[in-house]
Amino acid sequence: MAETTRPTELRRSTLNIANLPEEILSEIFLLLPPKSVLLSRAVCKAWRRITSDRTFLISHHRRQPQRRLFTFVRDVGTHYDNLRLVDYCVEALDFRKHEFRSVVRFTFDYYDPLVSDGPFSVHGACDGLLLMSFRNRLYLSNPTTRQWVSVFSPALKHVKVKAAGLYVHGSEYRVLYYREIGLETTFYISTVGSGNERCIRPHSSLVFVRKLIAAESDAIDFKEPFLFHGNLHWLISLPNCRDILVFDTIGEVFWLLHAPVKNLALVSSLLEIDGMLAISNSNIGGSKVNLWLLQDYRGGVWVHKYCIELPVIEISRFEEDEGWCSHILSRKGDVLVDGFDWQLHFDRNGNLLEKFQCNGRLLNFTAKVFRESLVPHALFREQENRAARGPPFFRGL
Repeated sequence: MAETTRPTELRRSTLNIANLPEEILSEIFLLLPPKSVLLSRAVCKAWRRITSDRTFLISHHRRQPQRRLFTFVRDVGTHYDNLRLVDYCVEALDFRKHEFRSVVRFTFDYYDPLVSDGPFSVHGACDGLLLMSFRNRLYLSNPTTRQWVSVFSPALKHVKVKAAGLYVHGSEYRVLYYREIGLETTFYISTVGSGNERCIRPHSSLVFVRKLIAAESDAIDFKEPFLFHGNLHWLISLPNCRDILVFDTIGEVFWLLHAPVKNLALVSSLLEIDGMLAISNSNIGGSKVNLWLLQDYRGGVWVHKYCIELPVIEISRFEEDEGWCSHILSRKGDVLVDGFDWQLHFDRNGNLLEKFQCNGRLLNFTAKVFRESLVPHALFREQENRAARGPPFFRGL
């Protein structure tokens, strides 16, 4: 009876979330998406202090789901408008909700992919940061906070540069890229924010890569690195090739990793499963997709995990032309069938779970894995103090 006669103000104060211990508040905030965490900072100083703590932000980042990135373009206006403009889009596939989440979107001039390279590319992803280029300038950006910094390098201002990948070395973010001057291919490393670049010292592995580029310019797509255990990996798209090119970011040398499949020029993609490098492999329009796991990284020992049979007749209901590509995306054997019009999600038993569309064209299933982050970086604060015109990456969001 005494409890029911307590003053209303006292009963309310005991239920106020502000009275919860900071440890409990922190656990609650860890469950929120990044946008909600940012909004909570405006409530009070205590919440701002909790959600701005670096240890909290690192834990929050690690709890965010990993999503595979897609790039595509979307027409602006109708076919009859003839605006010659398109939206350049980067979206992250959320398998749990079967939807695309916008990461980058901006409007710029249309380009013909049969004639020239596009003005925009995504070259790397690491720690919630994306390495992107626009009109031959490289930028490191955090799409969650929409901060950015230029990767200043003398080569980028005058000569067309082909970026190879982004990686972490200690507390530094470094970019590996190469440029071609005449018949010579030179690889460089630039530390983001330093404004400097340096050549990779001569090594026999570098000679091999140069010969590979000279012989087959499309043999390696250096725009599609896969970052695993701190090293960069590329699939070599040559008939009957069974090797993966690896760049050791500590020793700064290239080496070849033997792959388990006979032809990586087919539909192949790299991913990480249970801390192991994995490769998904199938034929264009094929009925089967295989998954291999690398048990011994240096020894090149692979084990076969799945051979998933897909219902071709059911896929044909959505894709008339047999031009779809199939990729395994998870340890459970989730399969994404990427068609011209539809994207289909199958389980490892071949059951269709969901179908969805990106409503764009030139869809590219990338090797980049994105995990949102609110962790602050000093190099972005330095850029904010400069009167520099930023890239257009987030203007359409």
